[in-house]
Amino acid sequence: MVATPLLEPGLLRRLEALALQVRRSITGQVAGERRSRRYGRSVEFADFRSYTPGDDFRLIDWNAYARLDRFLLRLFVAEEELPLSVFVDLSGSMDWGTPNKALVARRLAGAVAYVALAALDRVRITVFAQAPTSGGAPYRGRRAAAELFQRLQSFPVGGTTDYARLVWPIGRQRPGMSVLITDGLGQAALDPALAALQRARQEGAVLQLLAPQEIDPDWSGDARLKDAESGEEREFTATPLTRASYLRALEKRSTDIAAAANRRGLRFARLSTGQPLEDMVQRTLRQVGLLR
Repeated sequence: MVATPLLEPGLLRRLEALALQVRRSITGQVAGERRSRRYGRSVEFADFRSYTPGDDFRLIDWNAYARLDRFLLRLFVAEEELPLSVFVDLSGSMDWGTPNKALVARRLAGAVAYVALAALDRVRITVFAQAPTSGGAPYRGRRAAAELFQRLQSFPVGGTTDYARLVWPIGRQRPGMSVLITDGLGQAALDPALAALQRARQEGAVLQLLAPQEIDPDWSGDARLKDAESGEEREFTATPLTRASYLRALEKRSTDIAAAANRRGLRFARLSTGQPLEDMVQRTLRQVGLLR
């Protein structure tokens, strides 16, 4: 059986036209390509990427065009890179919903990471539940995408979320960009992780990912609810009153997360797993200023 790819080739080609949008200048230790700033002036070849309107036509590789009938840019080592860290919540509460939150979180993380890889930025993946698990050494360049995607798909789902456990790995980051993907549900507070991101001089975004059944529940009758992380059970009767109370609580949770993120200089977006991935990336993440 052929494994389903994390991201389709057509989507990857379209992601190459995007770039991470930084608010302040980031100085990297390794050369990279900041499409939004300037191209490298060295003679060290690094990679190819597809031509998009507005690119410097002098960088087009005409030999490649003659062979492939496609406009490709030759990328050279540039003056700076943007370190990107992606933190992906794979706790027990993420293994729920249709489409499944954990599956969509992996795909969303892969899409954001690929935008950075296509620009020769350095990408580090960390998944977390009860304890953070590093995705290994940083990845760099489009050729590293397959390994990064495979690694993302290999992590198991489960455990109880504890955002405080992210403080140590966040503290090890150089100034750059971080993206936190989580449902933001449960008793744990995000503030320890958000404060750590601010101390580490990270900009970026908190992406709250919810299932359609959480955003607009269709409840009826009596039920026994079981917490996906703690295992705690509770008897429940669905009524218009309980539904309204739930929706108010969910809205307050999202609003509190957004306010906490904004206080720390981070963008915020609430996403539904029912939203097509490309729409998340091309519309929502561009609207909040994470991508351009």
